[in-house]
Amino acid sequence: MSKYEMMYIVRPDVEEEVLKTTRERLQAIITDNGGELLETNDLGKRRLAYLVNHDAKNFREGYYTVVTFNGNATVVNELDRVINISDIVIRNLTINIDEK
Repeated sequence: MSKYEMMYIVRPDVEEEVLKTTRERLQAIITDNGGELLETNDLGKRRLAYLVNHDAKNFREGYYTVVTFNGNATVVNELDRVINISDIVIRNLTINIDEK
């Protein structure tokens, strides 16, 4: 298993309960696919560096979350699949920390 870090940004207009559910859902995907959750860092609502157009809406802010986990390609592929389907996450990036 490799060590990964995933950062994702959730739309600023979602309710707190939806934000919490989204975070729990992504964490569950990691553990359900054989990964190990190491750390979750909720950075709160922050201003984006540039205007993001997502689903015909423009966003200047978003809720940032950084998750560090151990996993394999199956975990990363499933996270990407679920995030791409979701209309709540406006940006995401997953990097392999071991390859640095």
